[in-house]
Amino acid sequence: MGSPVLIIIGMHRSGTSLTASLLQSAGLDIGSNLVGPHESNIRGHFENVDFLELHRKFLRSQGIQEDGWTLQENIEVEPLYLKEAKKIIIKNDSGKPWGWKDPRTTLFLDFWNNLLPQANFLMVYRSPWDVMDSLYRRNTDIFIQRQPDLAAKIWLHYNKRIINFYNQFPERCLLVNIETMVNHCQEWLKGINEKFKLNLAFPSSDIYDASLMENQEIDAYRPSLVNHYFPQGVELYKELETKSWQPNNGQPHLEWEEEITSTPYRLWVFEDWGKVRYLEKQNRILQAELEQCKLQLSQMQAKQ
Repeated sequence: MGSPVLIIIGMHRSGTSLTASLLQSAGLDIGSNLVGPHESNIRGHFENVDFLELHRKFLRSQGIQEDGWTLQENIEVEPLYLKEAKKIIIKNDSGKPWGWKDPRTTLFLDFWNNLLPQANFLMVYRSPWDVMDSLYRRNTDIFIQRQPDLAAKIWLHYNKRIINFYNQFPERCLLVNIETMVNHCQEWLKGINEKFKLNLAFPSSDIYDASLMENQEIDAYRPSLVNHYFPQGVELYKELETKSWQPNNGQPHLEWEEEITSTPYRLWVFEDWGKVRYLEKQNRILQAELEQCKLQLSQMQAKQ
């Protein structure tokens, strides 16, 4: 048996990067060649390039967009990649507790479970409305731009895979809401150590920046909107909450249910319509000001 393996999985924009950074600080080896910072993750993605590129190959070989925007139930992994996966495992097994983070891993749980039957899984989730809002704010995914409701469908797809795997192997999984983890970080890490027989240290206090979660200003009606059009997503979120890790074996907090009304008010739709048009106008003004500045700069340079 090799070194202890802890694999971090979750839907995109659910807090897996933060989780990986905390565990790296606590002593989990998540690799040395990691994806660097980007405007969508200014402190880094903490994704091991070896596993990231392998997952992208899996997806491309089946004609699937490499970011993992898919609703396909079973994605075949061609035999030619098995040898490469084994090499990556050997390369990254450092002799101490190790693992990796990549949301795409969620699409290949059976594959990695067969290769690493001793591995444990840290499953991170976040409410569907917070994930959707984060994807919309990021505004870099062309598939989400063209089909905004795809954000909800993919949240449901990823988290279904998570809960199904958890139900099959609960002794090897720890399921946690990112907000619970952040609010009870020390107890959460203790829970990981106890369940998986690890000895990770308490992570550095400067790892977490609360402002990066950016869900404190989300419009209150978003949960109702999601519930109206994707009630199965809200039901799945509740199931995740009831089965997730809680400090001191406490009960999950389901206060968000009180925010859900039976039918979204029409006023909300018109408010959003108005906001979008206002922002479009502001954008045109800024673009005009930018063009004016460019013209002035060009004129100044011509005179020099």
